[in-house]
Amino acid sequence: MKRATIGERPCPVARGAAELADAWTFLILRELFLGNRRFEGIRLHTGMSPRSLALRLGRLVEQDILEKVPAREAPAFHEYRLTPKGLDLWPVLVTLRQWGERWAGPWGRGGPPLALMHRGHDHRLHAVLTCAECGVPVDARSGQVVPAPAALRERAAFAAEVAQATPRRAR
Repeated sequence: MKRATIGERPCPVARGAAELADAWTFLILRELFLGNRRFEGIRLHTGMSPRSLALRLGRLVEQDILEKVPAREAPAFHEYRLTPKGLDLWPVLVTLRQWGERWAGPWGRGGPPLALMHRGHDHRLHAVLTCAECGVPVDARSGQVVPAPAALRERAAFAAEVAQATPRRAR
C-alpha cells in the first residue's frame, strides 16, 4: 500500500496518522503548545532544516491544524497558531509525553526534562483517559470494537486486494 493512500481508508486511525505523518509534526506541535509560534523559534528548538519545517508548517496550515497570521508586534513576520482542530491534539501530545516518560528514557536522577503542572493547582498533571458517559478510567482492555457491516466488507475487500497484489514469495 502506498503511504499516500493511507489517509483514504475508512479508518480514523489511518486517517489521523496520515494527517500527522511523522515525528517532526509532533515536535512542531510540542513547540506550539509551549508557546513558540515563530518559524525561527520552532526551527531552533526542533533542529529541523528550514525547508523541512516550511513544508510541514505549510501542510499543517492546509490541514487546518495551524493558521499562519501576521505577528502583532512585527507584521512583516508571521506566527503559527493552533486552530480548534490543532488544539484538539493536546490530549494526544500529553498521552504521548506520558508514554515517552515511562518507556523512552532513561532520564537519570532528575527525571524527564520538563514537568507538566496542573495550572491553578500545586501538583503535576497526569492525564487519564475516562469514559465520557460514566467517568470511569479506561485502558486498552476497557473497549470492545463493534464493526459496522460496511467496515467488515471494506476490511475483507482491502485484505483480498493486498493479498492479490503481494508476490507469492513475500507471503
